[in-house]
Amino acid sequence: MINEIMNKKIIFSNINDSIKDVANQMKKNNIGFIPIKENNKYVGVITDRDICLAIPTLKNINDSIKSYITNNVISIDVNSNVDEALKKFSKYKVKRLLVKDKDNIVGILSLSDILNYTNNKNLIDTYKAIFYIHDNSESKKAEIDEFYL
Repeated sequence: MINEIMNKKIIFSNINDSIKDVANQMKKNNIGFIPIKENNKYVGVITDRDICLAIPTLKNINDSIKSYITNNVISIDVNSNVDEALKKFSKYKVKRLLVKDKDNIVGILSLSDILNYTNNKNLIDTYKAIFYIHDNSESKKAEIDEFYL
């Protein structure tokens, strides 16, 4: 069950927090993924990649993260198993899932959590599905090297 391997410590930000504050929070906690709340309800997530992509269009580093979050958040039930999680990672091409118990977020599951936990044979296929690179009309498969998830 994923509840045994998920990260139960959830660091979150508020929708009105600035990009600078969120980036500092990521640095302080050594994370690259933060769920976002508005009025005590989860409304999205922001990643370190989202912040990097926002930089060229930023007018002010103290701007709210509101325009840069991902609203379509992929989640999984806390009672799901690793194979179900791998299917979601592959289908949605994401590296992290919010873990829910009914309507409450109770953890975050990453591919690296699974990698550190098991030698699941579906894992490499999941990596390949997620890291498939499209280069104009020509498609290339991404090589899987050592990297942080």
